[in-house]
Amino acid sequence: MYKGKTDRELIELLAIHKKLTFQSQLNLKTELNHRNIQENIAGLENTLNEKISEIENLDYLKNLGFKADKFGDSIKVTRTDKAVLMDIVAIVLGIIFCLIGFFGILGLIGSFSSEGEFSILSLITTVGMIAIGVLGVKFLSGIKSLIDYAGFELLNNNGTITLKKRFDTKLVEIQKNESLLELKEQSELMILKLENDDILSANTNNIIQKMTISELTKKLKTVANIA
Repeated sequence: MYKGKTDRELIELLAIHKKLTFQSQLNLKTELNHRNIQENIAGLENTLNEKISEIENLDYLKNLGFKADKFGDSIKVTRTDKAVLMDIVAIVLGIIFCLIGFFGILGLIGSFSSEGEFSILSLITTVGMIAIGVLGVKFLSGIKSLIDYAGFELLNNNGTITLKKRFDTKLVEIQKNESLLELKEQSELMILKLENDDILSANTNNIIQKMTISELTKKLKTVANIA
């Protein structure tokens, strides 16, 4: 990322490192060390250490719509109220947008069948309404998320993983040894699986999500050692 930058440009970026993304900060540190530039990078290192500490504490699990609670030697993962609310909002907006798109389609059909004068503005409006309808269909994906994770719970207790999740709308409880918990990459997703069952996923292109789901897996497998 920074190979084409001059040393002076890197130093300028170092001065504003807090404005950079986490990935950019990591790349900047790597490049500075690679070039052996004699510049104080303590501030950058502190920023990175703080971010890594937050990731290790699973603070960013909420960005995936989940939260982790530790009690005794157990750790339990559940869905956040905010994620549920966002699914509901997405569904409501999806229905509204789909209705707008439906009326847009009716309007488009009417404009071709009508004997009235053709209007470019009317055509643009109806096409725009249809585009909103298409967006509404995407928003309705919140229905699947809301159903799949209703009653969701992931628990490690003394090495036994208990997963409560809906499969084909039915809430199922699965108990298996923690050794069957693993991460697998599929396309642009990193999926946490319990043997053959998908639990949750993260975007592999988002380093914070990727590190968070990796840290969650590690904690679920070594829960008894969490301080």
